Amino acid sequence: MNFWDQIINDADTPREELFLKTRDLYGNLLKHLYNDPKNIPDFRIHFANEQRTLEQGLECGYSISTVAWHSSKVNYAIVKDVSEIDNFENSYTWFHDDLFVVFDFCEDAISPLLFITRAFWEDLFRQYDVFGFRKVRISHMYETLIASGVSQYFHGFYQLDISLIQTLSALTYEGDYINCSILIPRYDHTGERRTKRNGGLDVSFKEPVPFAVSHLRQVRKLVEMSDKDIALVVNQQGKICGLSASKPAAYECYLRMWGHLSWTITYNENKKLSYYNARYHIHTRRSHDVQITKSFGKIGESLTPEQSARIEAVIRAASTQSHGTILIIGGAKDSASESKRLCDAKSATGISSVRLSEKMHLIRYLTAIDGALIMDTDCSCSCIGAILDGDFTARGNPARGARFNSTVRYVRRRAELGQTFVGIVLSEDGTIDAVSEEGVERINLSE
Repeated sequence: MNFWDQIINDADTPREELFLKTRDLYGNLLKHLYNDPKNIPDFRIHFANEQRTLEQGLECGYSISTVAWHSSKVNYAIVKDVSEIDNFENSYTWFHDDLFVVFDFCEDAISPLLFITRAFWEDLFRQYDVFGFRKVRISHMYETLIASGVSQYFHGFYQLDISLIQTLSALTYEGDYINCSILIPRYDHTGERRTKRNGGLDVSFKEPVPFAVSHLRQVRKLVEMSDKDIALVVNQQGKICGLSASKPAAYECYLRMWGHLSWTITYNENKKLSYYNARYHIHTRRSHDVQITKSFGKIGESLTPEQSARIEAVIRAASTQSHGTILIIGGAKDSASESKRLCDAKSATGISSVRLSEKMHLIRYLTAIDGALIMDTDCSCSCIGAILDGDFTARGNPARGARFNSTVRYVRRRAELGQTFVGIVLSEDGTIDAVSEEGVERINLSE
């Protein structure tokens, strides 16, 4: 019996059902890696319909079934060799008992996505073999498989221990979460260092410290000397050897840790992978104003690129407030009306209107008191320390604090009254949420 038929174990069930389910499961895995499904790269999965020896393949070719991400059809073809498949050179091929599957990523180099795919495919095959395809439920494994692929990639090419990164990003030093940069060399298949740094170190340590879990306390202390402008440097022996303000060298890995369980790795010169909100995220090349626009619901639809950039700058400045804060953003009319209402009710402090985007140094001080800051989409503010009133019939989230839930209730109550606002909740742990009438979106403002 054919391999696929063994998995199906039902003569009345067509193979197409199995192939399409495999495609859907893989697509759902990718949805865990990309914040917007539109950013998922197109892919095709090619299944060998029959097991054939090399001699049979040379004589008769190989029968292939193909499913694509954006198609509900299964296409068929005969190929003499897998290299005849379109874009085969930029694909990942997985062999299993003379079967092959080609994942077309349109990648130009090996990436964590290939290792994640391998981990996914191996576990999917195992479950197919044990349970049969109708009973497979792999969604609970997605994060585990993604983490496995990421760990294998960065350990193999950079000898980087992802578990060390996770542990470091969860630790505080004198009450503050981590904010640092680290440069890590890349190694080739022989284990030799591939990165060549042209510039030296601005500061050299006489006794380098191993960048390892075994020296966790020393490493956590050293990273306090680093920020986004100056980085710790790991040498080819895996030890932190000094500090450098120079840019990453070719093929060097740039690790930017920017808050509680939040970090970004730049690798292969311009590719990025982040971890925040308890999930891994593969970056796509897009400008910040697109993300701001998407996260702001109805308000975001009317923002100009210039307004988006100014609002982002204000959010970045507010994010330096150690105890967290709230920004309420709306149109000029709604913001002015709400500022007056809350100030008249003695539920806020009124100030002379100030354009925050032009006086960024004031933001830290204006958000230092309890309550929300209200501004319009041009960043004009005349109300600070606002106590937000809302309707408790609006559903909150018991897992989140008072700041988040009061913002949700306020935004939804104002929407019921015909006013459109978005609330930016900046939490003490460094997370940033945009609360609009349409829902809640996590904002990533990492460098």
